[in-house]
Amino acid sequence: MRARRLAVLASGVLAVLALPGCVSLKRTPEARFFVLHSVAEPPAAPGAGPAVLVGLLPVDLPGYLDRPQIATWVATGELHIDEYVRWAEPLDEGLGRTLAANLEVLLPQGRVLRSPWPSTARLRCRVRVGLQRFGPQPSGEVLLQGRFALLPPRDERPLASRPVAYRRGPLASVGQAPDPGAGVDAMSELAAALARDIAAAIGDLPAEAGESR
Repeated sequence: MRARRLAVLASGVLAVLALPGCVSLKRTPEARFFVLHSVAEPPAAPGAGPAVLVGLLPVDLPGYLDRPQIATWVATGELHIDEYVRWAEPLDEGLGRTLAANLEVLLPQGRVLRSPWPSTARLRCRVRVGLQRFGPQPSGEVLLQGRFALLPPRDERPLASRPVAYRRGPLASVGQAPDPGAGVDAMSELAAALARDIAAAIGDLPAEAGESR
């Protein structure tokens, strides 16, 4: 009797396993991880001015970018989030790191400190960056749009403040979707363009602009 029950149970298990879709042999896609990188080149004729110390405040990004996945606009008001295309670090952290690296290349006589820095640091200015859009757009282009401001060491009244908007693309595609690697490369180029404008604005500051009172 016991042997018959075991035989019935075994046949039932085999029948369940034989049902279509119960056992999937499809391989789960492997996640891909990306980082922004510095692509700025040093100026052809670097100036011989005094060394400057610049403080870079944390980058302000919209909430929809505060996620590990790379966000892609596919229509007005609609985002595509691919679970298998991810940032290897938080995007605000990666953008801050990349901006600092680009600025140090573009300011050969300068050094960039990321917040927090020592209270004894004698800064030329502080840099604040806030973005509204950053990433692939429905047109296939990649967009960086926002504003940066140069602040004195101990005051919130801007020494300079400018809106920025840069575009690259359209992106190459893999199948019917934009190539995520090409998108990250374009975002890195846009970060370098932003750093170039920030470096130019720092160079235009009057000599006394960064002096502490």
